[in-house]
Amino acid sequence: MTPSAIAPNSKSLVRISQPVRGRPLHRFFWKKLRLPRRVVHSALSAAKFAGNPTQVRMRRALAADPDSTREALRRIDRYQGFARFGADEVPGIDAVIERCRGLFEARREELGEQAFVFNPNKLFLLSVLAGNEFCAYADLLRFMVSRPFLDTATRYLGAVPLLAGANLWWSPPNQTAASSQLFHTDNEDWSQLKIFINVFDTGEQNGPFTLLPADVSQRVATENRYVTGRLSDEQVFSAASSPDQLERLVGEAGSGGFVDTSRCMHFGSRGNSEDRLLLAFQFMRFDSPTESSSSLTVPPEVIGEVADPLAKLALGLE
Repeated sequence: MTPSAIAPNSKSLVRISQPVRGRPLHRFFWKKLRLPRRVVHSALSAAKFAGNPTQVRMRRALAADPDSTREALRRIDRYQGFARFGADEVPGIDAVIERCRGLFEARREELGEQAFVFNPNKLFLLSVLAGNEFCAYADLLRFMVSRPFLDTATRYLGAVPLLAGANLWWSPPNQTAASSQLFHTDNEDWSQLKIFINVFDTGEQNGPFTLLPADVSQRVATENRYVTGRLSDEQVFSAASSPDQLERLVGEAGSGGFVDTSRCMHFGSRGNSEDRLLLAFQFMRFDSPTESSSSLTVPPEVIGEVADPLAKLALGLE
């Protein structure tokens, strides 16, 4: 399906009101004024709840209904904070892999050696597609909010979430170890769920997404008094972990994992000798303190008819 092939039928769809924008406030109060993270997160979540309490309550009530999560691909253990899946478990994965590879080849042909002008601070990582750019591809949006993924996220987060962000990441061969190639957690909320899908067959030579389970990550954070930023391997492994506790999302194209990146320390794109291509999309609660750095705002007219009421909620539509 091409973007022009989408048949809009969205007269009944409107954007759900969320009047509070948390990201600029989060940047000001936490990063600039250095107020405690717990205080800032709690205040922003409360403000988002106050902005649309009906949505928050409804999403929590739907998550409590077993029928709302009956198609979940996985039940994610809270202590672990992650779960793997194979390519053969994901409906429609072949078409998505083909679409992502086509986008990658077109972008690489278009940009050539100038590819990294758009991301000079991360020469090991280029976003082929990010955030609202996905609105040109309704097939990918529909895949992201399909019930195996959405039901898993709803069950884990305790509420029907928003599809908050998305990226198609390209990591070329590199020998660096900086920025997101070092251990870190994400700061948008205390808990969230990202889905990572290998678009190419992925092994150690591709610099796979690598994580520590949530319980191990908590011990590491406590020992290092970690709140934000990056940790070196030495800090991580001398504290409360060892290299054999690392989990790497290796596997054939279409395989991947669910990861709570707020609770699981992680890194990726490190020292790969071959290209890596990774589709990543992110579910967050409606009242999460801040928004994704690759946020999605899906206009009703680009998605066409959406029959599934939970998928509509995940897309921020009603």
